[in-house]
Amino acid sequence: MCRMVTLLCFLFLLASCGDPGIPDPVTPAPEIRFSANELTVSPEGGEASLRVTASATWSVTGDGQGWYALASPAQIYSGESVLKIAAEPNNTDAARTATLRFTSGTATAELKLRQDFFVPDLSFSQEEVTGEGSGGEVVVQTTANAVWTVDEGDIAYWFSISPRTVGKGSGELKVTFNRSYVAEPRAAEVRFRSGGYEKVLRVSQRAGESVPAGAYVPEGYQLVWQDDFSASSDHIVDQWRFEDWAPGRVNHELQRYLPDDRRTSYTQDGALYIVARKDGDQVISARMNSRESWLYGYFEAAIWLPKGKGTWPAFWMMPDDQSKGWPACGEIDIMEEVGVDAEITSSSIHCEAYNHVKNTQKTASRKVAGAEDEYHVYGLEWTESAIRTYVDGVLLLEFRNDQSGRESTWPFNKKFYLTLNLAWGGDWGGYAGVDESALPCTMKVDYVRVYKK
Repeated sequence: MCRMVTLLCFLFLLASCGDPGIPDPVTPAPEIRFSANELTVSPEGGEASLRVTASATWSVTGDGQGWYALASPAQIYSGESVLKIAAEPNNTDAARTATLRFTSGTATAELKLRQDFFVPDLSFSQEEVTGEGSGGEVVVQTTANAVWTVDEGDIAYWFSISPRTVGKGSGELKVTFNRSYVAEPRAAEVRFRSGGYEKVLRVSQRAGESVPAGAYVPEGYQLVWQDDFSASSDHIVDQWRFEDWAPGRVNHELQRYLPDDRRTSYTQDGALYIVARKDGDQVISARMNSRESWLYGYFEAAIWLPKGKGTWPAFWMMPDDQSKGWPACGEIDIMEEVGVDAEITSSSIHCEAYNHVKNTQKTASRKVAGAEDEYHVYGLEWTESAIRTYVDGVLLLEFRNDQSGRESTWPFNKKFYLTLNLAWGGDWGGYAGVDESALPCTMKVDYVRVYKK
């Protein structure tokens, strides 16, 4: 009996202790797998994704770089999901990488991000655009993967480009050429920029033709007087008389007008040169009047305007009889320009009723592309019924005789002479100040002609 009790106790103890050789069950480590070893983002930026398979919940964090962000999700759950990354364009000059970190308890994993640098590209349907000397338009097809902007400093006066910004995708540029009055071809390079990248479009224009003298003369007129400045400088005085004026005599102008001085007026290569230049503490220039005068007619000059803030060139007419004073005597301004408003040429009529003192003058202005880089033709048709001015044959100003018989509105029934001058500063030429670094500056006149019916 005692042996039986002892055996039962032993078996009970053995069952209570279990088998020390069998280990406790272990929880499996969290697992995460990616559909690719590296997540590649487009150089142009945007969104990239890959599939993730996980056996547990994982948290996702970046490494603090600012060029990308987790689009979704911030946590990866057990099972299969899609990880999305949003990135900015890489406009640097090097590829960049980043690291995404995944944690689940004490387990960690990493995924590399990579983005190559973006190279903006722009292509043209033609690498060089050539325009005719007569002007016109050429259309260029464009293809771009980024936005490109024209460098404004490359646009010459003799052409324009529209639009100034090229967008992504396909598009077109219009290159518009002005008429060329230069008997030689000309060329320029236009730079388009996107970030630190540059693309060049070459622009050229075939030779033009100088406007033949009298090309814009209205029908019925015959040449009665001319100066083509082919004679030597000593013969300028045969057709012109010079003013000898101190500074400030009119319009508070700063220059001193010298009489027939080779520093301020001379002929060269078949043209008249009127030059404003420094002479000690003063600026000297020339104002010259035709010795002849006319009542009605067509008057024309081919002029190359000077450059510079402070210049004030003019081609205009005043009457022989100025006994009633200005503005009652009348004034006809065929062409004026002030250098601070480069290439804006104007025509004006002044008389007692209409003048700039009262701010009632009759005037018109227009931008003349290339006015300071080549010759343009400025004309006046003056009849007993109207005064009309033209630039390169295109009407600019029309002033009609009101037929009232009043001299206050139409004193233009007597002889007027022609004037060519280059002023410096003054009420208009210097309204925004002057820049003496522009001196010396030159107004060139190819010819002056007068026609009568």
